[in-house]
Amino acid sequence: MNPSQKPFRINVGFLISQPIGYSRVLPFELDKIDIEDESLHNFYGSIELSRTQDGLIAQVVIDAEVESECSRCLEPFQNKIFCEFKEFFTFPYVEASEEEIRVPEDGNIDFEPILHDYILMEMPIKPLCQSDCRGLCDTCGQNLNRSVCEHHQKRKTGDDTKSTGQKELQKEDPTTETLTT
Repeated sequence: MNPSQKPFRINVGFLISQPIGYSRVLPFELDKIDIEDESLHNFYGSIELSRTQDGLIAQVVIDAEVESECSRCLEPFQNKIFCEFKEFFTFPYVEASEEEIRVPEDGNIDFEPILHDYILMEMPIKPLCQSDCRGLCDTCGQNLNRSVCEHHQKRKTGDDTKSTGQKELQKEDPTTETLTT
């Protein structure tokens, strides 16, 4: 790995002169790294580079943690991310299609934008601190994972004014329909 400011800028020039089928695994382990706008912790994995007839195949495996905010209770937590992908890089002298990435003339591939894109695809749209997160009380905002508020106590016992108010409306207006699930 490149210990400079760009640890994922890898010189692959050594693979160009290797026979087809040659591969090399480049493991990495970083306590913290900022990739574009994401700050990742316990970032480790490997990049296996394999020589093919027309280029290189990079097989990447990543484990990391990213600081997230729970979509239910709004508490910060470390979200575990696992990512595994393959990417093909065409040699400069081979004609490439639009979706293929070329090996740069200088032989240095910057994996950082590629890693960023795959990590973003693995991040959940609505992250949860735990699968059974109870969220916030919709009346007072109390985190229901920590303690139950008085509003939630009333709902459990059937003393909820919202449901009582709905029942009173139905008594006054018999044409009101109630949706049941």
